[in-house]
Amino acid sequence: MLQVKEDIYSLFQSEKYAPINGMRSISCLAIISLHIGQLLNSFIPPYPHIQWMTYLNSYTYRLSALEGLLLETFFMLSGFLLTLKFIQHRDSFSLKEYPLYIMKRACRYWPGILLITIIMLILGESQGNWTSFWLFYQNYINTDQWSWGFVILWSVSLDMQLHIILPIILHIVISSRSNYQRTYLALYILVILSIVYVMLVFNPKTMNLLVHVYHNNALALGMPQRFIDWVTNEYNVTLGFEKVIDPSPITSFAELIYLSIPGRYSSFIIGSILAFNLINAKNNTMIRYGTIKKYTYLTLIFLFMIISTIPTEPDTINDVVLTIMVSILRQIFAIAQAFILFSAICPSTHPYYSPWIRSFLSHPIWTPLAKLSYYVYIIHCRIALELIMTHSHIFDPTRYSIDILTVICLILVLIICLIISVIWFIFVEKPFQRLINKQLSSHEKFHAT
Repeated sequence: MLQVKEDIYSLFQSEKYAPINGMRSISCLAIISLHIGQLLNSFIPPYPHIQWMTYLNSYTYRLSALEGLLLETFFMLSGFLLTLKFIQHRDSFSLKEYPLYIMKRACRYWPGILLITIIMLILGESQGNWTSFWLFYQNYINTDQWSWGFVILWSVSLDMQLHIILPIILHIVISSRSNYQRTYLALYILVILSIVYVMLVFNPKTMNLLVHVYHNNALALGMPQRFIDWVTNEYNVTLGFEKVIDPSPITSFAELIYLSIPGRYSSFIIGSILAFNLINAKNNTMIRYGTIKKYTYLTLIFLFMIISTIPTEPDTINDVVLTIMVSILRQIFAIAQAFILFSAICPSTHPYYSPWIRSFLSHPIWTPLAKLSYYVYIIHCRIALELIMTHSHIFDPTRYSIDILTVICLILVLIICLIISVIWFIFVEKPFQRLINKQLSSHEKFHAT
């Protein structure tokens, strides 16, 4: 089952839609930076301490809002690839093969979950609900049962749940191959419904994350007291805060909007719309003022990114504006990422095609990181925690610039995660995939006879 040379070589082989590698890699790096910044700022005394005010003026804080949105890129890409595959194999979709499809998808996730489980057992951490991420329902359990090393797996659970639900939705809404008008309408309605849902459940008085994040450390807001006690005792560190109100003021926001399918499915649907747009792109090469529209959209996207990094006084935003902003921000970001990707993968004759975006996102430097992004994403939280807490005298943002520390820690965490991921990819994932494919092939041949 071991094919070391072939598997190493496969890490540098680009796929048909190479620009996806760039989007995955950049998003992965940004999310790692966000979590490193959250760990580092746990040593800073909270608002209104002078050190906290210095932190609010740092790039680490300014970029955190934009970095926090980049998870939508992964969800959008997931919906795009799933839908594209569904369209191409639409005739083969059946309820009989559906359980097999679910099992194959789970087998894509389980090697990574096994890896972080082993790392957690080696490094040790306060216990959490292990079955919740092995069976993909972590986003629906109480956050008090979470552990830092496993915290990232809620998004894997959500992704798996959408991979179970989305094919059924597509099977219901897809119209004829030659005319996807009804399909577009159904998908757009789903996106609008996601906005309406957030508007209905969002409470600007109790769910104002702008105020909470502006005034408090991320760990103080998100992690249970038992985890904070474990960190301070295990690593003999003094964190810069005491636990905020228990239960956390962001609990209701997390349960209703941040972690749940109704609050997060829209990015997957936007990825589905992108897939249909790509299929139809060959037949829509003549768009009036296409080049002007392309540069207009890209300019607006650039301005949106810049505005997202401008720090604001949270108390200056009224409740109506805040509700609208929370309801549409993720959808706008996902649409922006979808348009960037479309401009890189659409036919070169299409007026929205951008060769420089394609060239940048398709650069070979992104390929190995993109191939390993799942493992890097899964394990980076626990590696970063171990590195920062074990060497808290070095990674001390009260003594050194948090921006510089974030960059240094990002490089170290990335190197460690890549080394672990390469080993796991070669000696576990690839042999496991070959074993699963062999078993499934035997299963299909048996049922064919």
